[in-house]
Amino acid sequence: MSEDRAYQSIFIARQPIFDAHNNTWGYMTLFRDSDDADRAIFTDDSEATMNLVANLPLCGGIAGNNAKLLIHFTPADIIRGTHLAVPWDNTLLILEENTDPTEELLTALKDLKADGYELAINNFEGKPGCERLTEFASTLIVDMADKNDPDLATIAEKGKALGTPHIVAKRVENAEDHARAKNAGFSLFHGFFFKHPSTESGRKITSSEATRFKLFEIIEKKEPDFDALAPAIEADVSISYRLLNFLNSANFSFATIVTSIRQAVVLAGWKPIRNWLRLIILTDLTPSEKSSELAYLSAHRAKLFETAALGGGYEDESDKLFMLGLFSMLDAMLDSNMEKLVNHLPVDDQIKEALCGKTNRYSLWLELAQAIENSDWDEVGVKAKGLKLLPGTVAVSYQHAFTWADTFFSDFPKPPIQ
Repeated sequence: MSEDRAYQSIFIARQPIFDAHNNTWGYMTLFRDSDDADRAIFTDDSEATMNLVANLPLCGGIAGNNAKLLIHFTPADIIRGTHLAVPWDNTLLILEENTDPTEELLTALKDLKADGYELAINNFEGKPGCERLTEFASTLIVDMADKNDPDLATIAEKGKALGTPHIVAKRVENAEDHARAKNAGFSLFHGFFFKHPSTESGRKITSSEATRFKLFEIIEKKEPDFDALAPAIEADVSISYRLLNFLNSANFSFATIVTSIRQAVVLAGWKPIRNWLRLIILTDLTPSEKSSELAYLSAHRAKLFETAALGGGYEDESDKLFMLGLFSMLDAMLDSNMEKLVNHLPVDDQIKEALCGKTNRYSLWLELAQAIENSDWDEVGVKAKGLKLLPGTVAVSYQHAFTWADTFFSDFPKPPIQ
């Protein structure tokens, strides 16, 4: 395997699929080819699939085991039984729509279904001759690109006529695409639409949100201020309750039960409490109608930046970079302009400028995160080089950030799979 391929294989594209209520229904988990961003990289021996299967423990996500994992397989993979290496109960095996499936593949699909596995057909258009393949599918995936509204509606109707339970609109990039897909009859949506704010309403910061931002000001002071922090937490019943539960959980091994906020703050230490509060405040800021993936992805970016900074020569800026990642999607969370929101944030001016889209020494970190999330591996290499980060540092930091974010969000209630 070449060094470039080894570098790419470390990264797993894990992109959420949402239901109509913005709950996470599943994740697309695949390698992406930089020359063709919609296709998994497959060699004759299905190297990409095998690498992905080997790294499935990295694919937890905000919905945990409640989420479906959608993985591309080749017909040869299915016939060889490669799918038997992945769990059947939450895995969807993806095949391309094919007008001429072999009898050997159809037999393998029959066995696959009998074993409890589910099949998804990618780039479904309802082409004549594909019926023998689609009859095994529980999910159809439709690419929205280059399709007008009548085309989308026609394809959705074909899917419904087949009796397929789930039909996914793929590459839903903005609110307009989301509305088009809904109107066409889709109920599952994949794409980056959830990362964009809807600011038409001129939404203002509520008093509750302003209170959360004031708590940020306390925990971001250069010197620990336990005297100010304890009463600020005590004034918030929800945070107080969760903090005591957190510190009395298996994550800590205190000799005595923590019964007061002041005791909690002193026993846990400033940095652990501060990082926990950062995430709690951020998740509390996210309105209930918004996807919790926004908070998860923000936390992942924060830890990615911090870890890469500590391993890549930016130790003195690791805390600033954590905050850069943490607040990088605040505009989408609150459906407000970032230019207004940064006035409430306890970060320095250059971080504020980068959050607002201005080019400076911090903006390249946001571009690196965007390239990774888009599975644009060529661009990942360019951005890493621009930051003088080794590919291995980025890759290890990326994996560590997933583990860290998964651990934090594992205590959150998971939406049921519909």
